[in-house]
Amino acid sequence: MSESSKAYKLLVGVIQRMRLAAVGRSFYIAFLILCSAFAITLLVARLTGLTPGFLAPTNATWLAMSALPVLAVLFALVLHRKPTLPDAARLVDQSTGAKDLYLTLSLLDTSAGEYQPLVLRSAEAKAAGVSPERVVPFTWHQRFWHAIWLPCLIAVGVLFVPQLDPFGKVAKANLVNKRHERLAEAKHATEVRLAEVQRKIEEHDENNPTDDKIEELKLAFNKMQPSKKDENLKALMSEQKDIGKLWRQLSAERLKDLMSESTTGDQQFGSNNEEKLEKWQQELQQGSAGGIQKEMQDLKQALQKLAQTKDPVKRAELMQQLKEGLGDLEKLAHDKLHNEELASALDRAMQQLELSEQNDLSQEALESAMQSLELSQAELKELEQAVKDLKELEQALKTIQQAKKVNEGEKLDGEKAGDCKTLADYESLYAKILAESGEGGEEEKEGEGMGQRGFGKGGEAPEDDSVETGFKTEQSKSAVVAGKMLLSMQQKGEAEKGEVVRDYKALVQTVKQGAMEALNTEQIPPGYHDGIKGYFDALEKAKEANKPK
Repeated sequence: MSESSKAYKLLVGVIQRMRLAAVGRSFYIAFLILCSAFAITLLVARLTGLTPGFLAPTNATWLAMSALPVLAVLFALVLHRKPTLPDAARLVDQSTGAKDLYLTLSLLDTSAGEYQPLVLRSAEAKAAGVSPERVVPFTWHQRFWHAIWLPCLIAVGVLFVPQLDPFGKVAKANLVNKRHERLAEAKHATEVRLAEVQRKIEEHDENNPTDDKIEELKLAFNKMQPSKKDENLKALMSEQKDIGKLWRQLSAERLKDLMSESTTGDQQFGSNNEEKLEKWQQELQQGSAGGIQKEMQDLKQALQKLAQTKDPVKRAELMQQLKEGLGDLEKLAHDKLHNEELASALDRAMQQLELSEQNDLSQEALESAMQSLELSQAELKELEQAVKDLKELEQALKTIQQAKKVNEGEKLDGEKAGDCKTLADYESLYAKILAESGEGGEEEKEGEGMGQRGFGKGGEAPEDDSVETGFKTEQSKSAVVAGKMLLSMQQKGEAEKGEVVRDYKALVQTVKQGAMEALNTEQIPPGYHDGIKGYFDALEKAKEANKPK
């Protein structure tokens, strides 16, 4: 049979329509079966709660439902029955009323006989009036609505069938989901903060403002000339202003509470744990966090052992050790170091450690706890570097104060500082010069007023308004009022015996208290503290010396 004959083309067209009809039937059947299975599963999940969270009204549920027609198409393409040429010939014979004419034609290639030309001519003659659409009509619209109302009914069930929980499975599953969500949120927060802290540490290593200021100060020291007292003072005041500003900025940001915290006020003697925290705090206040870092490293090693240990007894021991260690560090960070970032990282590690006791979260929670400990180490490293910078700035301010004293005696010579490499070298040099000139002692002797150092007898100090300082006009109200009252005491007449002395003592104490408050509230750099405290000490000494014998 020639492929160009009308009869052959008719049979090929019928085969194509038969295959489409077979795919459609297979899709229809598979879709109804899948929808029915989905509906049954939905009812079982909602009414019994045995599969908590399964087919709940979420995006995943709607995605699963939308996958039903896709699966039905795949099943239809794979499982449908493929029609053959004899199958198409039988349908053509049935449609045209021919008695096995086209069936015989489809089998001509496998048969022999002189009747073949006759069969071919008869089939060609009948094929002219027959179309594939007539032989295989599509009747899909008769069952179309079954594939519409059933998925619509399932969608209504997804939305409105209530979730029952007769066996408590749903409540348990919801608790597990919340734990997973909390763990994921904590892990994300840790990753973000860790990246931020590591970036700050790298930027600090590349460009440290404290180191830059210290180098500028050393250069200024080396440029000092004994004969240029005023210029030296102006340069020192400028450096003092810049370094003081940097000191206040660094202290106000993170270290004000840490550096002002007393290490003896709340110590509980006899408590090894408390003594350990006090020791760590004192070390950090001096710029060293070695003890705390070692404790964190020990906790990381214990955490690794916990992840590898299967023995429940050993796991319980390691868990207790980790909880106690993290609790101590969190108390240190929150109560003594006053560092909320470090305390938050340690608290997160504690929560993740507790979540690791759940079987379904064990490994993931331990990994998150390890990451939180790494964040804690990074936070501590940043804090340690900040304390070191603050201590260097304090040393710089004290060295400037020494340089100003040396400059008063016109002995501030940059050439003598040629061998100085560090601030400690400059400090030793200036202390030596002051000692040689007899000005290194701490006791102040009574001066002549505008003369040598000491408690003067009056006089007005010259001022240079061109020198910029960081002075603020803010004043302690109690100190100002008490100062005015001290001044007004000179104008009073005779008073009862002892009254003036009592009033004087009370007002001096008020002024002194106001000045001490200013040291704390205004965050005055330590380079100024000795001078302010020394003034009031001198007042007390002068008062004792002037008492009648």
